[in-house]
Amino acid sequence: MLKKLRWKFVLIIMLLLSAVLGTALAVQTASAVRQYREETDRVLRWALDRGTAALDPFAPGTGDGFTRDQELYSLIPAFFAAVDRSGRTVLAISYNAGVDEEDVVRAVEGALAAGTLTGELEELGLRFLIEPGGMGLKAAFAGLDWERNAVRRQAASAALVLGAALAGFFVVSAALSRWLVRPVEESWERQRQFVADASHELKTPLTVLLADADILLSRPEDTIESQRRWVEHLRAEGLRMKGLVEDLLFLAREDAAGQSRSQGRADLSALCGDCVMSFEPVAFEAGLVLDSRIEPGVTAAGDGEELRRLCAILLDNACKYCEAGGTVTVVLEKGERAALTVHNTGEPIPAKAQTHLFQRFYRGDAARSREAGGYGLGLSIAAAIVERSGGKIAVHSAQGQGTAFTVTLPLCSE
Repeated sequence: MLKKLRWKFVLIIMLLLSAVLGTALAVQTASAVRQYREETDRVLRWALDRGTAALDPFAPGTGDGFTRDQELYSLIPAFFAAVDRSGRTVLAISYNAGVDEEDVVRAVEGALAAGTLTGELEELGLRFLIEPGGMGLKAAFAGLDWERNAVRRQAASAALVLGAALAGFFVVSAALSRWLVRPVEESWERQRQFVADASHELKTPLTVLLADADILLSRPEDTIESQRRWVEHLRAEGLRMKGLVEDLLFLAREDAAGQSRSQGRADLSALCGDCVMSFEPVAFEAGLVLDSRIEPGVTAAGDGEELRRLCAILLDNACKYCEAGGTVTVVLEKGERAALTVHNTGEPIPAKAQTHLFQRFYRGDAARSREAGGYGLGLSIAAAIVERSGGKIAVHSAQGQGTAFTVTLPLCSE
């Protein structure tokens, strides 16, 4: 599908450029053809005036300029003919035309047969101009071969330019299509991987649920109390699946929302304080020290429930992966932006894994994550919330320094 999209893009670009460039070259060629025709017409007028001067040197409009004009038009073959009233040619003058008497007679007959003062004799390759006079008429003839050759050269040049330009445009558009389609390709690949990972994660609890159900069905005579262990297992797996589905729906809604910003304002100090209080029992049961330094009066722009969930995700992640007897610290400060840092002591996250932490379903230690009940979606959700709130999230983890997730959010404008 993406390959078809690329070639469709190339085809559209080529058609548009062909239309634009073809139109421009057609206009240029038409203008050149008109100029060639005007040049031939000027030669005809020159030949007619030159022939008139030969008939009557004292006629008005004749003079010394003919030498210069003759040099100018010497490359365009032309000739002049004077015809009396009976249709007989009484004078013929050639200007680089190389015609004989028979050629002149045929040209004059053709011009007279046309019945117009100007026109073309296709079979002879001539254009004529007639000027009636009292004693007969005067006619000038110019060869069209030079004009036709010039038009052919112009058309060939235009075709060559169009062909070369289209070849260049094809190469550029093919390369450009790769660049433009790459984000779509990456998005498609992420979506495909997302569906594959989600299917894999849903398959495990479904398998467990079906296995527990089969065990219960195999013992129909037993009471619920005697099978309590399997019932509780069913409920626990059902709750895990519910949490996974809710996380998937949240991410799907975030994808649908795109880059739209969360609206509203949230008391970040209050919601961080509430999250710390709710995690104190969790930290106590895990044998951890939970410390917090929360600056009061920090108000951030964004959805309060989403920011509460962000804080809970970071705290839950810190408690799960903190070393036994270690410390989890929550710091909220206000500067140009609100800065929330959640730090835990313990083994650092490998540098290679840090670049993938916010990818969906990514788990640096899959076995440990499963034991902790995670699906690898928490940090992806956190990153989505931060992005929608117009903030940034970063991780710093090093040997002997533990791991710290830092979120910066825009302060709410009053």
